[in-house]
Amino acid sequence: MQGIKTKAVKKGDEYVINGGKMWTTSGTQADWMCLLANTSDGPPHRNKSLICLPMNLPGVHVARKINKIGMWSSDTAEVFFDDVHVPCKNIIGQEGMGFTYQMLQFQEERLWAVANSECY
Repeated sequence: MQGIKTKAVKKGDEYVINGGKMWTTSGTQADWMCLLANTSDGPPHRNKSLICLPMNLPGVHVARKINKIGMWSSDTAEVFFDDVHVPCKNIIGQEGMGFTYQMLQFQEERLWAVANSECY
């Protein structure tokens, strides 16, 4: 997650988002996404925030559907953001805590993946 380059710069009562996101689950059909973006220049584990981003905003571009080997039940897409304006109220939790929130979510997601796997 240190490699995340997408930036959300606070301007007044909104964030202006520029960058891109690979491996977006259901990216070609989603109405909104939970975006992890850099909201400051601080340390990598303290400069990211989660933002609820509607996919129909001007500047949100679904570039392509990514072909993948498994998990065909949902599509995966590459998405780009070009001066996307999102209200500051769309931040999830506290600014700068996105890395922590994402790590907690990954643990739960991976636990469910193991629990749902079938052994033959």
